[in-house]
Amino acid sequence: MRRPVTRSCLIALIALATAGALFPGAAQAAGARTAAVTKWTKISTDTSLGLASAGLYRTADGLLHVAWARHDASSYSLNYSTVGPNAKLDATGTILKGWTGVSFYPRLVAGPSGGIRAVFTGGNGVSGSPYNLGAMYSATATSAGTTWSLVKGSMSHSTTIPATDTSATTQSTGTPVASWPGGSGVAFHVGTDPNTPATKLDGTVAVASGSGTVVGTTLARESDGSVWAAWFTESFASDQGYWVDKITPTQAAKAEAPGSGSPSLANNQPHQSVAFAAGAKGGGYLAYCVPTTTITCAHIALWKVGTAKATTVPGSTTQHAAHVAIAAAPGGHLWVLWYDTGQNKIHAIRSNAAVTKFGPGQTIAAPPSTSELDGLQAEGSQGPLDVVALVQQTTAGSTPSYWDIQLLPKLTLAGSPATVAPGKVVTFTVTDVGDPVPGATVTFLGKHATTNSSGVAPVAVPAGTAAGSYQATAAKTGYTSATFTEKVS
Repeated sequence: MRRPVTRSCLIALIALATAGALFPGAAQAAGARTAAVTKWTKISTDTSLGLASAGLYRTADGLLHVAWARHDASSYSLNYSTVGPNAKLDATGTILKGWTGVSFYPRLVAGPSGGIRAVFTGGNGVSGSPYNLGAMYSATATSAGTTWSLVKGSMSHSTTIPATDTSATTQSTGTPVASWPGGSGVAFHVGTDPNTPATKLDGTVAVASGSGTVVGTTLARESDGSVWAAWFTESFASDQGYWVDKITPTQAAKAEAPGSGSPSLANNQPHQSVAFAAGAKGGGYLAYCVPTTTITCAHIALWKVGTAKATTVPGSTTQHAAHVAIAAAPGGHLWVLWYDTGQNKIHAIRSNAAVTKFGPGQTIAAPPSTSELDGLQAEGSQGPLDVVALVQQTTAGSTPSYWDIQLLPKLTLAGSPATVAPGKVVTFTVTDVGDPVPGATVTFLGKHATTNSSGVAPVAVPAGTAAGSYQATAAKTGYTSATFTEKVS
């Protein structure tokens, strides 16, 4: 059985690949869905890579595109999967293959003319080839994401891009931006260059200690167009913890998340990309484990960049949280997710649009026969939330593979007054974590009403209705339906 590549064997893999190839490391259309959750779908083959992360990108048609690396028998490949409604695997194929090394963290961003761009590092093993230098490369496809073409040139001046912890996004103009751990901090590069390596120098955010290891770099574009980087500094010095910095259009002073680490506390590095996202209504948000001297994750905190305090995420205080993920949703809502190692379950909780409170959490069992969950990611930009997990199963001979499941936000329904007389009107209100939901259909006593912009729908109780308790329901495409028991007296 071929064992998956994990962090413990990465150094040996890097040395082997470098010797041969100068490679430094190896909307969803919701339909009429109102069910709370779909079933898990396996969306990749076994990858033989335990230290890996998929690239996620949602195209305008609602489909989720997933890029993932695989260790083949004697080479590496980049592959894609396309996921449709209800976590259905619509297509899968190859971006490139036969390389002596590829990025274990490929990233997908917006490409030219409404298409998709894959950003990755690696080496094709061909002597003299510009794609054999270990720079940051890219490939593009149409929005279908089925046929990919390598882009001439590179996205880095450096030719020592690591196999993991890379990230990418785009500026509001569509110009791609890439980042990776580099030297004594976070390296980044704006734009593509027809040359390899790029003639333009890379930018750098230096870590304070000058010798810390940068882990889990993540890029996000704010609503004002600025691009921010987030990462974890594993220095075992005073600057150990989670950090953010604006890198374009002008670089700003970096800032550390409150209570996110120190040399006297347990090492709470994320073991995947840092959970960082830009809210649809502005602001950057970072979710991370807060440690104590002996516990790596006493609870999960959500911090709006620039504020003095972070908020404790409800339900995250079991001391077994790991693999924290975040996803922005329409209207300003945010999802925070994590895997509970003690329960073998994934938890997801959704904020209101102002990101000042959370609604009820959702809990789902890990994919079938999970023996180890190696990574957790999510994408919810068009409403439904795709949860992507990298899972090692108990099946003999299996190696880690990617699985997808979809969640819907939950509606809440309330009636006023709670007890109504026959012939009177009951006013129903439909909300999403306290925010009004227009266009929802409320059904009560055989009557149907649609909520207005305030999430309100009045329904008259027919004269002669017998006293008793009656159930009202609220439904809207893309949400889990809600019920409320109204009394007639």
